[in-house]
Amino acid sequence: MPRRTLAQKFETKNIYSFAKRIFHHRSFFVKLFSTSNQVGNRKSMDKHRLLGIFAHPDDESFGPGGTLAKYARQDAEVHVCIVTDGAAGEVDPTYLDQSGVSNLAELRAAELACACQALHATCHSLGYGDSGMGGTARNGNQHNLHEVDLDEVAHDIAALIQKLCPEVIITHGPNGDYFHPDHIKVHQAVMRALTFEDVRNLESLRVYYSAIPYSQMKWGIRLLRLLRKDPTKFGENGDVDLTRVGTPNDEITVRLDVGPYFEIKRAASACHVSQGGGGGFDARWIPDYVIRRLSRYEYFVQVFPELSESKVSLFGEA
Repeated sequence: MPRRTLAQKFETKNIYSFAKRIFHHRSFFVKLFSTSNQVGNRKSMDKHRLLGIFAHPDDESFGPGGTLAKYARQDAEVHVCIVTDGAAGEVDPTYLDQSGVSNLAELRAAELACACQALHATCHSLGYGDSGMGGTARNGNQHNLHEVDLDEVAHDIAALIQKLCPEVIITHGPNGDYFHPDHIKVHQAVMRALTFEDVRNLESLRVYYSAIPYSQMKWGIRLLRLLRKDPTKFGENGDVDLTRVGTPNDEITVRLDVGPYFEIKRAASACHVSQGGGGGFDARWIPDYVIRRLSRYEYFVQVFPELSESKVSLFGEA
């Protein structure tokens, strides 16, 4: 398989017209987001600049989507880098047939374009293959992220960081959020990129990973058990053990209030129809008011430069 050029890897996924054709039955979102906030790669120094680096299409929305929406609407330049094509995700074959695309990777690219429109983020893709969850056959495919040399991924990420010069980077945690091998690899690649001098020397750079405090996770586990759901077999495939997930509360650096942006995060998540549109992973069993309460805050741990004191903003304000 020929090596992709950096130009191909960093091609901005500006394909909203394609997403609009696929999601024509979701006219509400098309109307809501028809006025695009195309940020591009301008280097306007009067704006904060944030880069989210995630493994799959949907991680930007199901994860810290409220944070991305918040800062984009506070006039920050928000960029999203998706490392894999998401082709290992589950999809209803009937929906795929009716979508007008030839494969799941194309469908997920269109869904991602829709979500980034909702968030007001510029999207970049590195185009690695999706490895799937640990222990699956796709983990052994040499073209998938799990099998690619870490330095190759780190250099690709470093090149994008140098191109955009963000003040803030957010990514996955060291345990891959829920031990997903691609999430773990992305975290490792970001941390490796930080060892490169040209990245470390960027002015005012701060790097965070998103987190869920133990206290909130324990609350969610109790709720699932009340609903007669097994927290050790969470998710569409029952392959996520929530009892192993979470970050000690005293390690959290930033608790960000994203309550006013809940509907935007929900709209962005809804673009990912093939992955449940935010209503998967047993969320359909949870009352809406509970989901809103659980989604009011998004949490982050600062890993570069190391910091132990808490803050109220990712951009350094105490």
